[in-house]
Amino acid sequence: MNPTDRIVRILYVDGAGLLASDTYGRVHLLDENLRLVASSPFVREGRPLYGLTAADGWVIGKDRMGAVFRWSLDTLDLVDRLDPATVCDRSALLPREEPSPCSSRGIGVWRDRVFVTSGYHRQMLVLDLHTFEVLEIRPNICGDSPMEWACTEHPTRHAVSDKHGNLRFGSFDDGAFPELVKLDDGNIHRVRYDARHDRFWATQDFGEGDNADVANGVVVVSPTGEKEAELLFARDDVEFVAFSPDRTRAYAGGFDGELHIFDNTRRALRVERTVTGFPHQLSDLTVGHGGQVYVLCQDGTIVELDAAGDFVRDTGHRRQAVWDVQPSREDARTLYCATDSGVTVARVEDSAAGPMIRVEAEHTTGWGFTRRVAPLAGGCVGVTRDQVVFRADRDGTVRWHLRLPDLLHTVAVSPDGTRALVATNGGAVELDTADGTRLTALDVDGLPVWATAYLPDGDRVLITRNGVIAVLDSGDASVRWRFDQGEYPKRAWVQDGRLYVVGDGGLKEIEVGVGVAARWSRLLSNTVENAVVGDGLVVASSYGMQLAAYDHASVTFTGLLEDLPDYPKALAMVRDADDTPHLLVGCRTGLLSLYRLDPRPNPRRGRPLFRKLRDHWLPRRPVPYTLRHHDHPDGDDAGPSRDEPAHDGTRAAVGAPA
Repeated sequence: MNPTDRIVRILYVDGAGLLASDTYGRVHLLDENLRLVASSPFVREGRPLYGLTAADGWVIGKDRMGAVFRWSLDTLDLVDRLDPATVCDRSALLPREEPSPCSSRGIGVWRDRVFVTSGYHRQMLVLDLHTFEVLEIRPNICGDSPMEWACTEHPTRHAVSDKHGNLRFGSFDDGAFPELVKLDDGNIHRVRYDARHDRFWATQDFGEGDNADVANGVVVVSPTGEKEAELLFARDDVEFVAFSPDRTRAYAGGFDGELHIFDNTRRALRVERTVTGFPHQLSDLTVGHGGQVYVLCQDGTIVELDAAGDFVRDTGHRRQAVWDVQPSREDARTLYCATDSGVTVARVEDSAAGPMIRVEAEHTTGWGFTRRVAPLAGGCVGVTRDQVVFRADRDGTVRWHLRLPDLLHTVAVSPDGTRALVATNGGAVELDTADGTRLTALDVDGLPVWATAYLPDGDRVLITRNGVIAVLDSGDASVRWRFDQGEYPKRAWVQDGRLYVVGDGGLKEIEVGVGVAARWSRLLSNTVENAVVGDGLVVASSYGMQLAAYDHASVTFTGLLEDLPDYPKALAMVRDADDTPHLLVGCRTGLLSLYRLDPRPNPRRGRPLFRKLRDHWLPRRPVPYTLRHHDHPDGDDAGPSRDEPAHDGTRAAVGAPA
């Protein structure tokens, strides 16, 4: 038996085993065979537990709203919980300030003291490790940005990172961190001390300077704060860096889904092996006392490797998520859902209690999770995590599929249904939807393209990772318009003649040829993942587990729903028999939630905008995947030299197609 809820953080503890925290605020202990040994009690206010550390027989955790917990390491009994709303210095709060959601990881432990930012990000709690007494509430070391990581591995030199790309040096002895180094334009998720070479390694989310939102990786900094070197290997967030017990190897990876194994016997940064083919993006890694490597995938799967990156075992986690929901071209009440398994076809139907979602079919592809779908006549085009583009009919029949060389992000279908435009880390590729033939490759300054769309006249829209929008002519691909909106995109679409882009900075409505006409982002605490526009409303979702609504015409805020039961990814506006709009939300656990949208919300009189109607969960499925190794000879860090299977994790019940 393994934890059924998605794991979000792992930590190996000598003498105990592998600690794992989940999305509902529980902590689990797994043995050396990845079997569940113990679990902490359920917490009524359970939220994703991103901060996790252990010291002196205690486990300390922090959830996404800033609640701080303490468990006994021996039993995983919950001993203490500090409430994020009330444990604070009220004299230092803003008027009507409330705790803000944030998935920060930073917890520092030094000399029996715990240092952690609270739900009020400008404040830091200092706690007694053994009594959990609040000894002090002081200003946050990192200002208004939550502490993202605290490294106390150096005997006298401590390092603290934040979500604004700053690395600070100082000491928890006196709480002073006066020296600052700017390493990234985004998060620095992990800072580790390399005792072999007396230096610190830090991760990057965005990159910095000319490389911001273009390339990122790891940066090495001396104890005195000088930037020594960097190696840029990623096109997405780098989530972790860790060392083998003897410091001869370092491990780094993240949302690109690749694990990079560094040879740390010499001072120069060099990747000796890259492991790919994991079932999902990589979100955490920890190393055991014997050198065993535990990799956490974002779907909750834990994969154990040996020190060289060879497969040992995994947790056999069953997963499901809904990444995208799009109505069919023939009938808006028929929906194509991009899922971890493949594509689910669902129908909006009416019942005595209002509309409901009925699943018609679940089509498994075996090509990794489906990131996006775009409808066309009789079916849809989809893009998958395993870099496959496919066209499938409504009954699941695959007409064609094509594997592309780079990681895929989004797909759009032309208004006439004859072309599909795929966004990849290597640019954009346009395909013939009849047979998958490659029509053309499109490029914007050699940058990763993260979102695409078609204008009503068939012109192509490409949006790069660093926010450049290029509109290319439908015929000769000449640039009709170029606009640098400066923030990375997650999705884009065209509606009523306007281009809509979600991502960093909120939802933007863009008038092609002119610029940004409107923006919606108020009260959303993180990247805007998705949005829908209709019936005079704009509804946006964020990685902060929020839904926010705005009036489209006036751009004014009209409603907020926080503390959702899961992370919202897919949004669609659906209608009942009376043509009343409802919001369908697809989430990480395969949850499809249906909300009635009240056209006259008045929270003071008990009429909220969002009113939950019903929930439906898609079944969880085993994970098919195959790990591969790419070895890099000395002096060749640019690309793979060898490609060999490392492990075929395909379950017998889920056969991957040839």
